[in-house]
Amino acid sequence: MQWVLFFMLVNSLMHPSPEEHIQKIDMMLEGEEMAIIFLPLSDGEATLFKHASGKTVLLNTGAPHTERELKRWFEQFHITEIDELILTSDDREYTGNVDWIMKTYEPTVVDDWKENKTYEPFPHFRMIPLHTAHGDVTMSLQYGRLRLLYMAHADDDVEQKLMKLSLSDVNILKIAHFGLVDYPRTSFLKHVDPQVAIIFKKHGSWPNERLLERLYAAWIDCYETSRFGVIVVKCNLKEYDVMTF
Repeated sequence: MQWVLFFMLVNSLMHPSPEEHIQKIDMMLEGEEMAIIFLPLSDGEATLFKHASGKTVLLNTGAPHTERELKRWFEQFHITEIDELILTSDDREYTGNVDWIMKTYEPTVVDDWKENKTYEPFPHFRMIPLHTAHGDVTMSLQYGRLRLLYMAHADDDVEQKLMKLSLSDVNILKIAHFGLVDYPRTSFLKHVDPQVAIIFKKHGSWPNERLLERLYAAWIDCYETSRFGVIVVKCNLKEYDVMTF
């Protein structure tokens, strides 16, 4: 799939000086195209879903004290409105900027989940909670043929539960808990068989080495936001492409 992406490099994306001009990134979305933007915050998780129609969904808001980083990324990707705010955890690394988001954008908040109940933020985009416990939600997110398994739990019981489901069409696996624990196990990776894994950054911590070795051994392309910067998945209803910059 051939994508056209125009952007200019800047000296620093994460910690710019106040005087630095913000260079913008145009994803050139058309028709049924959507961009999934995994933001490389210094602490916590935040993911944007931007559709060609203009609708934008934010999944989690990062940890406290990352508001400035969020503002910069929003401006860089031309985010002027957030229609819906999706929350999958009540931990600080996911909800740290909720108050600012609510005050600035006044989105509809979705945080009341029931297992296996489908939620559609916009046409063709389906979110299905697969497991809810301890205030966290593991869910399947599907747009056309692209399927993202968003893991929020890391233990044997959850993996055994999910392995009873048909998940062989998962393309992207978001690793739970910033990859700090030794999950997912090999058996689960074989069952899901993703092509791509995403690991967000928790301040002062690094992913589990055994986990990273397991992902590489399974020939999974592992993208850590702390190493690759912003990670963008641009997709339509049939295919997808991964870009980093």
